[in-house]
Formats: sequence, C-alpha cells, structure tokens
Amino acid sequence: MNMALVFAGIAPVMLILALGAIAGRRGQFDRMQARALSRFALHFALPAALFLAMAQTNRAQLVQQIPAMLIMLAGYTGFFFVAYAVLRRFSVDRLRATLLAYTVSSTAAPIYGLTVLVPLFGQSVGSGVVGLAALVTNLAQVSVVIFMLQSASAAASATGDARPSLGRTITGALLNPLVWCPVLGALLAALNVHLPSMALSALRPLGVCAAGTAIFACGLVLASYRINLASRSVVLGSATCMIVHPLVFFLLVHFGGNGSLLDRAVFVAAVMPTATPTVLFAQAYGKGEAEIASIMLITTLAMVVTLPASLAISAFL
Repeated sequence: MNMALVFAGIAPVMLILALGAIAGRRGQFDRMQARALSRFALHFALPAALFLAMAQTNRAQLVQQIPAMLIMLAGYTGFFFVAYAVLRRFSVDRLRATLLAYTVSSTAAPIYGLTVLVPLFGQSVGSGVVGLAALVTNLAQVSVVIFMLQSASAAASATGDARPSLGRTITGALLNPLVWCPVLGALLAALNVHLPSMALSALRPLGVCAAGTAIFACGLVLASYRINLASRSVVLGSATCMIVHPLVFFLLVHFGGNGSLLDRAVFVAAVMPTATPTVLFAQAYGKGEAEIASIMLITTLAMVVTLPASLAISAFL
C-alpha cells in the first residue's frame, strides 16, 4: 500500500474540512449561507459530477457494478433495519431509533468519495462507487428514513392526519438530483449513447467544483458542534460506525464479491464518516442532535486512521 497516495487522498478532505470549520467558527457564513452552499453542492455540483462519471462508463463496467449495488443495498439499507430493530429491542423510541440507526448505517462517500476514492482506485472505479453509493443511499435508505421519521413524528403527536405516504416519499427521493442524475447517466451508458463533447465541456466545470464545495459545506456544519464523549450513545454509535458496520461490509464483500478493485473500493467507501444529513434530520425533528453531531465529528476526525486501515484490510478481499 502506497501511504503517500493514501494521505494524498485524505489530506485535501481534512484541509478543506478545517477551512470550512474555521470559517464557520469565525462567523464568516451564517446558517442560511451554509445551507445554501450545501444545497448548491448536493443539488447541482455533485449530481453533475456523478452524471458525467456514469455517462462515461461503458456498458461492461455497468454490468460489473450490479453485484456491488446489491452489496450496498444489504450493507446500508439492510444494516439500517437491523440497527433499528436492535434499538427498539432496548426500548428506544421510534423517532430516536430511526435517527440513530441511520447515523450508524450511513456513509459520506457521496460527498468525500470523489476526493478520496478516485486518487486511490482510479477515475472509473472511484467515481463509479460514488455514483452507486449516492444512488443506493438516497433511493433505498434516505427515502425509507424520511418515511419512518415522518411516521414516528405523526404517531408521537396528538393527531394522526400527518401520516406520510410511502409512495410520495419514494417519488420525492426519485426527484432528488443525487438519484436521477447518476441513473440518467447509467441509462445513457447502457444504451451506448455518447454525449457530445460540447455537453461534456459545459457540465465539467460544475462537476469539478463538486467535491471541494461539498466538503467545505460539511466543515461549516461541523463547526456548530462540540464532541460529547460523556454519552454512551456517542461511544457505542461511533464504535458501530467505525468497527461493526465496516466488519459487516467486509463479510458481504468477501462472500458476495469477486475480489476485484471495485469490491475493495466498495469496502473502503463504507468506512467513511457518517453522512451529513444525519445531523440535519436530528435538527429538523429536535431529537438527539448533540449525540448524532458528536458521532459525525468523531468518525470524520478518525478518517486519518480508519481509511488507511481499511485500505490495508481491503487487500484480504
């Protein structure tokens, strides 16, 4: 393993995160500005980057990615349901259980992946895994989480008329650019439709700024919180994110994959920090905000150790 290459992939993430956190601490961006920057990154820049990556993938590579997609479904959505069932078994209320289960089963690969995975695994594999992670987590995980959060919130309130529709929630997820942009790109690639060079040139500047903008926006979010190590939920949640969840992915890839470079990238992507929307959901529903933010902070700072470790472990896949 080339450690210089590993830290070359991590260093930009940590530097841009630090710049975002410093800007947030100094008040250079207020809450509305930070939210606007996050919206630009998640609704415009990242979708453009993922669309370009998937659209320029050949048909054979798309077929090779199907097992990886199934592994991600089991590793992200399946693990979410298992974590939720365990928390409910210990009498954690529905709203809190949903938030914590999503926290320990999510990944920031759609945000950090282009910066970290592409230098390590190459443009085709790295961007392909990021596109798959964005597709699976947004369509098959986030949409389910939103539905369960809305259901739990409605059940906890005095009125039951606010209960959501699962179909409407999934439709909303499909309209998310992080879902339909990689899907559209994959569809074009599957049909062997090649984008004109003018279209590629027009979208490329937007895609180039995606990773940096998204990471900087994460730094702004992290600046609003402090680590709380006194909470058992924080300690157990962080351990689940950094040890249990990667172990589940290792077993899934080991027994369900074929030892390819793509499989190794899928495993490394699962070791990335918990996703930023976990804190946004906690804010929106007023539950477990400090604990979930602490888990996100710990798993983000631990990237310096967990990512090199995961790369070393991936050699055994």
